Amino acid sequence: MYLVVSGEGETDIGKSNESIGPLSKLIDKFIEPYSGFSLLDADLLEVVHESEITRISKDKRVIKSLSRSGKKQGKETREFYRAARALAHVASNPERQPSLAVLFHDSDSNKWSDYQTKRQSMITGFEAQEYQNGVPFVAQPKSEAWLICALKYGYQHCGPLEERSGNDDSPKSLKAELEAHLGEPATRVTLNELVDEGQIDLAQITDMKSMTDFQESMKEVLGRMLGRAIE
Repeated sequence: MYLVVSGEGETDIGKSNESIGPLSKLIDKFIEPYSGFSLLDADLLEVVHESEITRISKDKRVIKSLSRSGKKQGKETREFYRAARALAHVASNPERQPSLAVLFHDSDSNKWSDYQTKRQSMITGFEAQEYQNGVPFVAQPKSEAWLICALKYGYQHCGPLEERSGNDDSPKSLKAELEAHLGEPATRVTLNELVDEGQIDLAQITDMKSMTDFQESMKEVLGRMLGRAIE
């Protein structure tokens, strides 16, 4: 099993395997109980830089003309759609089989309709590329909400975090709250250390819809790839 991941900046998915982000590590840790080993440790995880996904998504030789559903989307969701198609193309490389792909993005909105639309655009993109093992990983409103849930709330009563603004300049900024709790900037190195220490576990986040949506999609793909039902 080969895992290909892509998404936003270095404090999320990361830029490459050499500068891997905490979410890439967390995805690997979520999969490990089902696969039986760490894909990262086995060199079966690849972080694809967001700029490479953007390049591929604009290459008409690789990504054929948009489907009718893609043309109907707005500019932002069309980018999610095209990014999913590009990541599916990367994951479909014969040297990476069997593979699964995870595409991450913040929703940056406290409107659930925006979250659902962005997530669906990724699903539609994977389908348009005829790739079955694509998993959308969309934070509502941003990944800091998940981290606060684990580190500050102890995985309890985290739902209201998803109703907060995704604007870092807002009076109740999630990023500011996370850094205040940590007592230091939420850098890639700091967050990776917390992941490695086991202080963040995606599987324990059970009352945030954006996370349970990811968990359900991932379990569906893993069940299909491993040939067994996964609860």
